[in-house]
Amino acid sequence: MPLLAVRGCIKIYPFNFKDYYQILQVHYDASPDVIKAAYRKLCTLYHPDVSHNPNEDKRMLEINEAYNILSNPDKRTAYHKQWLENRTMRSKNVYTAASFSCSLTSMSAKDVLDRFFHALLTKNWTNAYSCLTLEDQEKFSLEEFSAWKEAVNSCFEMQDYRISFYKNYHKCRLEGIIYPQVTEFAVVINDTDLQLSQTSQNVSHKYVAYDGNSWKVCLGMHSLKQATLKFKLMAARRQNYDPVLIYNNAVSRNDPLTGLLSERGFYDDAFKEIERHKRYNNPVSFAVFQIDCEKTDRELYCLCQCASIIKTECRINDIIARLGNKQIICLFAETNELQATAAVNKFLHAIKQRQSEPFTVNAGIMQYNKVHSLEDTVFSISSNVSKQKNTIKMNNIHI
Repeated sequence: MPLLAVRGCIKIYPFNFKDYYQILQVHYDASPDVIKAAYRKLCTLYHPDVSHNPNEDKRMLEINEAYNILSNPDKRTAYHKQWLENRTMRSKNVYTAASFSCSLTSMSAKDVLDRFFHALLTKNWTNAYSCLTLEDQEKFSLEEFSAWKEAVNSCFEMQDYRISFYKNYHKCRLEGIIYPQVTEFAVVINDTDLQLSQTSQNVSHKYVAYDGNSWKVCLGMHSLKQATLKFKLMAARRQNYDPVLIYNNAVSRNDPLTGLLSERGFYDDAFKEIERHKRYNNPVSFAVFQIDCEKTDRELYCLCQCASIIKTECRINDIIARLGNKQIICLFAETNELQATAAVNKFLHAIKQRQSEPFTVNAGIMQYNKVHSLEDTVFSISSNVSKQKNTIKMNNIHI
């Protein structure tokens, strides 16, 4: 069995076993829908026909091999037993931080950062930790990192993220270490404040350093213990939060959970748009999205994630609101039914590419006419989508 040197220490590393969960970048208890979504996402990134890189053939073979095993219930059951045995054996001999390092050597800086945030999104702290620089791994143990992320997650639930290139650096010093190459990325993160029941969007800058062998994420933290204590104290204050204030926020113009308009806010803005339609005869179309989560205890998170993605894809003049517990409504100003269908398909494609929770989306589309009132139009679309009838134009996609 080959040996791996880690910071002057020799560790036994079982290279002959392939971790299909790690290859597809999913948790070991991921549902079939999550596995399918992860496979489709990786195909869009690494298929040679898409990336125009013939060197991706080997990676795609591994991705296809992993999907062939994990998508088959019988094959997955047999493989999972081997995976558990290998994991137990490896945990006794392998330096945790290096458990996935061999697979990072062929990944770009953006791919490594995307893997890091995908691991945070799916709460796979081990995978996220494996993406950190060796300096960060020496400074903080996996247990400290996991405790910190658990504390953060008790206050904030990540819904979605988007990574954009910002700048390249050569011979750059980070945390006292000079790296030959460093790439800076801007990361837009949508998360839900569990303490305030509000959705917010934050932009942070992350540095990914090349250590001569592979790209690694620089954590940029000096004390995880202090940060962990801070978030634990924030979570403890939740029990003292005023429920009346939460209720007042919930019935206001904006929905505090999704960050979209509430029904009240939607009708306030929609009535104005309908008046413009009656005066200038510009087309107006509506779309209602029904989100059905496979896990009842994750319904709000599915709704928030879907809302976050739609909000980032819509136009400035679109009116988007939460409609009940499972629906999101969009008003497309100066848009006919055909144009609204194209917009809805774009939303559904974005959801399918970026979702992390298993849920089904049904979308109903209708162009407004002057015969029916605004309330009747909204009720018609909402009820038909909920019942999945075809009395209006439907776009049913299972994600």
